[in-house]
Amino acid sequence: MTSRQVSGASTLAPIPPLSFIQASIGLSLASLVLPQAASAQAVELEDVQIRDNALNPQNLSSPKYTQPLRDVPQSISVVPKELIQRQNAQTLEDVLRNVPGITFNSGEGNGGIGDSINIRGFNSGAYGGSNVYRDGVRESAFYTRSEMFNTEQVEVVKGSSSATWGAGVIGGGINLVSKSAYLGDLNSVSVGVGTAEYKRLTLDSNHVLNSDLGIAARLNLVGTETGVNGRDWIARNRWGIAPSIAFGLNTATRLHLGYEHLDDRGNYDYGIPAEQSSGKAKKYPGVRWDGYWGFRNLDHENNRSDRFRFKVEHDFNDALTLTNQLTYDQVKRDYVVTTPSGAFLQPGTAGNPPQPRPISGRRLIGVARQTENQTLSNQTHLLWKVQTFGIAHSLVAGMEYSQEKLNLKGGGLINGNQGNGGMQPYPGGVGMPGPVDPAHPPSRFVGDKSIGYTSDNDYEGQTRAIYLIDTLKFNQHWQADFSIRRDWWSAENKKLRSRDNVSSPWGTPANAYYGEIKEKLFSYRTAVIYKPVQQASLYAAFGNAKQPSSIGIARQFGITAADETLSPTKGKTYEVGGKWDLFEEALGLSAALFRTEMDAPSNQGGTPAIPEIVRMKQCVEGLELSATGQILPNWSIFAGYSYQKSKIVTDDRQAAVASSEGIAMTNTPKHSASLWNSLQLGQFSLDYGVRYVGERYVGPGQGGTLTKANRVEVQGYWVHDAAVSWQANKAVGVRLNMVNLFNQHYWRQYNGRGFGVPGEGRGAQLTLDYSF
Repeated sequence: MTSRQVSGASTLAPIPPLSFIQASIGLSLASLVLPQAASAQAVELEDVQIRDNALNPQNLSSPKYTQPLRDVPQSISVVPKELIQRQNAQTLEDVLRNVPGITFNSGEGNGGIGDSINIRGFNSGAYGGSNVYRDGVRESAFYTRSEMFNTEQVEVVKGSSSATWGAGVIGGGINLVSKSAYLGDLNSVSVGVGTAEYKRLTLDSNHVLNSDLGIAARLNLVGTETGVNGRDWIARNRWGIAPSIAFGLNTATRLHLGYEHLDDRGNYDYGIPAEQSSGKAKKYPGVRWDGYWGFRNLDHENNRSDRFRFKVEHDFNDALTLTNQLTYDQVKRDYVVTTPSGAFLQPGTAGNPPQPRPISGRRLIGVARQTENQTLSNQTHLLWKVQTFGIAHSLVAGMEYSQEKLNLKGGGLINGNQGNGGMQPYPGGVGMPGPVDPAHPPSRFVGDKSIGYTSDNDYEGQTRAIYLIDTLKFNQHWQADFSIRRDWWSAENKKLRSRDNVSSPWGTPANAYYGEIKEKLFSYRTAVIYKPVQQASLYAAFGNAKQPSSIGIARQFGITAADETLSPTKGKTYEVGGKWDLFEEALGLSAALFRTEMDAPSNQGGTPAIPEIVRMKQCVEGLELSATGQILPNWSIFAGYSYQKSKIVTDDRQAAVASSEGIAMTNTPKHSASLWNSLQLGQFSLDYGVRYVGERYVGPGQGGTLTKANRVEVQGYWVHDAAVSWQANKAVGVRLNMVNLFNQHYWRQYNGRGFGVPGEGRGAQLTLDYSF
């Protein structure tokens, strides 16, 4: 259950100030807090019987959404800060466990490592174009979002939504809302310790500097050292700072300035060797669930991000507001990953059907990357509330400009392919004399750890867009929504070069093409809403989505002339549903039936004049239910259920077309659900959570044709979590979080190429919160 820390690895050096700060804060809390708790004869607490809507947010953060959440005709889940705190969720993956219908894909080779997320079965990230946003601005960088210290809430929009969010967003999008200064005074310090060498310190301090002028400042800090429960030799160190200041918060003109810096260093969990047995994903015989198959003195993932945000809002009057937001993001990444290799079915092996290939050790070449993303974005919105012919309009007119620059270097160990094509045999091989016990694989690499880069790509993308969003209210019962957007998208490779090895001179790939690809994308969304009462709405909606098909190629491999002929990837969603707020908006209920379709072309070769264009069509239809907020004054829940029936309609990319048609899409479970209960009993709070992910399928590996016979089934799982909190007084609280109570073994992520990532094992974290 305890993760062993990495020793001697420079990439995992501890954060210098963390231990000192923890010791200082701990001594201060001991002197200030414990005497109060010990001497108190009767503890006075705020009345916990008052209903509130902390777990049922009423509004979205974006100015594009002018109506309360219950009147937005679309499936939307909002994970608020209160739930993030109660669960001690620290990564984006932790937070999104509360939203059924979302799965994380396993990283691999050229696709890199990071948050590759499926929403309703459709990939929302990776190099194909990210649908993860921060404060409404697309985060184009592909990396692991491992820290939520400066996140107020996470909003998940389901269904095709290009008209609102921009290119892509076929299955949905994710928006992280940053913390910002507000009119209030609060200092909150949290200190945590736990299993897997977990140590954490956070500070959230907000102060009003001038109430008359509406000036306030906020500071968020974090320092964390942690492993992963149930996994050996995984360790991450993070520290971050996020100051913000606001002016004119109680005036007609409001200015917000914010900055966030995060330094995240550690190694990456690529999992353990796996095999396919009777069509199911299983741990390779003799391999332990907690085994580490990377090299702790070689593998690392280091991320550094810097974000600036400047936002100004001006109310001309009660009916007209102008908002402008300027942001700049820079994300630098450097990683080396050793890939476990297990046994899997691979076409071309002897036998019919093909026989399992024996365990082959670790891949040591082609797994090093350096990336630097820079994104500059400006968004302008004009909100106008007006009436025409007795119809009330909430009209948002907007324009957006964004520019992305990416430098991507790829490579691997200079001597990693010595005599064996890049695969380290098992046992034996480069720097690792065998034999090796699969239950205890060596965790340190012995040999030349020099990294060489053999590809170098400079990519630049640009988006200009205009859009119009209108909510029409005909009377107290009937409303309609209309959204249209036009994007002008362009991409260009400024530099594209490669070489066979680090001793070779740089050259230009044969397929290098320095022309500029330009696409015009038109998207729209429409809905009709019926409100039987003020607190409820019923709706029917349709929306489409478009994404440049060549965007992933341009970012990662470079553009060819034939890529100019590709039409955009298209998506569309049909949805009917209803939302209802109960108990003075303390409890929100929602239900929706949906169908999302995708049509994606790709270039499979041919010539620039006559390219070979093939298509993939997929479809997901299903049901979503949710209940968030207070059921009783002392009982709150955050619950959701998703049913997804997915199908590959056609896939002309496969060698055997008919064999792929009609089977379920990869990594799309039919059933998934989550539930978090919180019961308030005086000074104590008892929390219990359970999440379920049903069985899902992944492909058979590189070069394999996906068929019903050779796909791999990843078994479903249940995971139970709990928390106990004690509020000693208004200032002091203690919380114990327990994860995976029954130590369930399951595949958190699974890759059809012979490895999978186990889920977190049983563990606990103890947190002391002090507010003053």
